[in-house]
Formats: sequence, structure tokens, C-alpha cells
Amino acid sequence: MLLLADSGSTKTEWRVVKSSGKTVREFKTQGFNPYFKSPEQIKNDLLSQLGDQIPSLEQVFFYGAGCAHPQKAGELAKVLDEVFEATLPSEVHGDILGAARSLFQDQPGIASILGTGASSCVYDGHGISGTVPSLGYILGDYGSGAVLGREFVRLLLSEKLPAELTQEFYDRFSMDRVSILDRIYKYSFPNRFLASFIPFIHQHREVPAVKELILDSFIQFFQYYILPFRSKGVESKLAFTGSVAYHFRESLVEAAHQLGEAIDTIQSKPLDGLVKFHCGEVEWGVEELARKSRD
Repeated sequence: MLLLADSGSTKTEWRVVKSSGKTVREFKTQGFNPYFKSPEQIKNDLLSQLGDQIPSLEQVFFYGAGCAHPQKAGELAKVLDEVFEATLPSEVHGDILGAARSLFQDQPGIASILGTGASSCVYDGHGISGTVPSLGYILGDYGSGAVLGREFVRLLLSEKLPAELTQEFYDRFSMDRVSILDRIYKYSFPNRFLASFIPFIHQHREVPAVKELILDSFIQFFQYYILPFRSKGVESKLAFTGSVAYHFRESLVEAAHQLGEAIDTIQSKPLDGLVKFHCGEVEWGVEELARKSRD
């Protein structure tokens, strides 16, 4: 059996599958970004959250935010080898390679992630052949949950949202200006805190100020993450994965249209495609993955 993991900055989704691709077990834990947690912290969290739930395995494949750097990937692979009993050494890859493999299998394309964070790459059907630097939610991550939350809070605290919407927010979350700023500047993982407002933003996505915020952020995503590839002559299909991309897909498609782009596929999560990739079922194309995401 194989253990596959898709880890963002907020959560990790795990799936134990047989070599046939049949799912044996699914579960979720917190996110394990090696830039935010030490190997020892990750090991302790894995042991406390998973315990002895996992049977003996053939191999672990972990795709995660912050795992593209070889040093970070190696540190995490060592932790996984210590936590799980497997025949073969664990493989750790960046989440963007996981997205590319899930979306395109063995075909070329431009794969993008919009979840708590944001990233994009050119995929040649085997590996990543081009990237744009991912600068995190403070300097980049346009269109991500963290940035949408950040920009929404910025409008909220600067009193640029309708009064009734502002009051609804304060009532819903039992917070005021001071407590919001404390959570951002004094506590760990402000990106997760900001991204936690995505359901509220989605609920009010038709409010003009909110609609403009969402569209502007997605346009910035294309300008930073996609247009540089086009300027270098990359003409591959464009596809997205991630909860923000999926739930705000109408605004994402509109942003793409304004910049002359077309999106081939938008899926909510990459694990289904990764199971097919690792179990050899590469005949599943992006059209069927798109249908499965809609279902």
C-alpha cells in the first residue's frame, strides 16, 4: 500500500491506497510546512495526530508547501521514514509538482495552485521546467486565501466596506480592531488566520467592494505567475487546483478572460489525480478530472 499526502500551509490530506488505486483510508491533519516548523516539531505532531493508524506501507509520497527546496524535502523525508514503516524510502516533493502531476499526469501544461498560498509552474509531462518565485503572502501569493483575507481585513479596518457588512463580520467572529491586529502581529501563522475568513468572503463575493477585491487579486495572480511564462513563448494549457481556485472559479475565469487567457481545468484538490498518477492510471485526462471535481 501507498500513503499519499497533499499538504498546504493550513491542512494536510492523507490517503492510504492499494496499488490498484483503491482507497483504504483517508484523514486530515494540520499543514506541515518545513519553513514554519522544525523536523522535531513535525515528527511530534505526526506522532500525536496519527499515532499507530497507518499500516505497513510500500512507500510514502508527500507533496507539500515549502517542500520544493532539496534541503527541506530531505529533512521531511527523514522524518517520514522515522514515523512510518515502509519498504522504500519516502519521497517528498513541492506541492506544485503534485498539482502538475494531478492536473496533467504525463502531459505538458501550466499548473497553478490557489489555496492558502499561491504558486505556478511549467510542467513538461515529467518534471517542472519553469517557475516564478513564490514570495509568500506578505510579498506575493496574489489570489491566495491568505492574500484575499489580508486585503479584506485591510478594507475592513480602514472602513472601506459597507457598514452593515463590517458589523456582520464583527458579530460573526466576535472580534474587534484590536483583537484582529493582535492575531496578525502577535500570534503564529497569521496566514492561516487571514485565510480563515475565506468562507465569509465567499458568502459576500457579490458585494461590489468584495467582488472588486477578488477580481483584482486574481488579475495580479495572472500578471505575476502566468504572463511571464507566456512572454517566454510557453503556450501550454492552463489548469488550477486548490480550494480558492475552485470556490471562486467564476471570478478566476473572468480574470483570465480579461487578460486573454483560457483555463482548461479547475479542480478542488489534487489527491484524486495523484492516486491515478502513482497507480499508473494515466489515461484519465484533465477533462475527466474536471468532471470529478464538479461532482
